[in-house]
Amino acid sequence: MEYPSKNDFFLRFKALFNEKGQFVDYILINVSDNFKETVNIKPELLIGRRVSEIILENENIIFGIKDFYYHMIPKTRRKFENHIKELDRWYLINIFSDDKDYLTLFYSDITKIKSVTKKF
Repeated sequence: MEYPSKNDFFLRFKALFNEKGQFVDYILINVSDNFKETVNIKPELLIGRRVSEIILENENIIFGIKDFYYHMIPKTRRKFENHIKELDRWYLINIFSDDKDYLTLFYSDITKIKSVTKKF
């Protein structure tokens, strides 16, 4: 099994705060090189946009992001598994947030692992 998988990708966000210093949203600032090949979406259509805007226009444009959006809290970590039916793949989605208000969603392709465990 190759690791990392060619189907792994990440998205990096910067937290946005209002004038009172309260967290309001994230803005997408970067994606991995294999994002476009894996999900078939041009990064330039999304980079620089707020997560709330992306979800309102098309909640499925970044897979699993709606779940992330409802639970996003700066300076936290979280992970969950998700089957992305549009790609017919299983992903372990790790969410990492640092002290500088950056957040990364890392999608690890676990399809082969899931298919092996189904056999048992």
